[in-house]
Amino acid sequence: MFNRLTIIILFFVALSACNQRGKYYAPGKKDSSVNISKTDSTTRQTKKPESGFNEKELQLFCNIEMAPYCVLLPLNDFKEDFSDKSVIKAQHKFLLKKDTANFTSIEVQAFTIDKKNNYNTSLFFKRDKNDIEEGGLGIDTAYINEANHFYVIKGYLPNYMNMKFVQVNWILEDRVAIYFNYDEKDEALWNDRIAAIIKRGVAYANQ
Repeated sequence: MFNRLTIIILFFVALSACNQRGKYYAPGKKDSSVNISKTDSTTRQTKKPESGFNEKELQLFCNIEMAPYCVLLPLNDFKEDFSDKSVIKAQHKFLLKKDTANFTSIEVQAFTIDKKNNYNTSLFFKRDKNDIEEGGLGIDTAYINEANHFYVIKGYLPNYMNMKFVQVNWILEDRVAIYFNYDEKDEALWNDRIAAIIKRGVAYANQ
């Protein structure tokens, strides 16, 4: 399943015009979403001055297909890729606006959860971790926050040692996953971005 992560870094095609399937909100604008997950205390990191990160750089992106959800993303620097025909419902891929040949990318996706799994965060965490390891990707850090129903897996791409990946999953009414690929030289900035995204959590938009 996690092979999607390695696929993300392979596409560098130009974006084609298409109707947006998500909604964008300007920074500071209130949304009508509900059930925001609680903050993970481990993500309240001291901001590193060298990253130059400002939380106002993140904008709320909302999917309206199949499993409505909202997450913060750095949309000032990224635009959605509508040219990838493999994209399915409730899935969105983003590439850098200025440097489309860069491996840096973001993917967000929702999956419906079978009730028999009882929204078991540990179960999904173990499955994803095994999939990543079996797929040949290296894992640096992996942790689970049972109380707030999410987990994080961080690692690197063996064939692109300068490239890092981070997978963040929330197991709520449905499963919402965000996959980040970025260059190691930008790690301080991405650590701050991802911490802010986790702090805001994921919410479900009104249909």
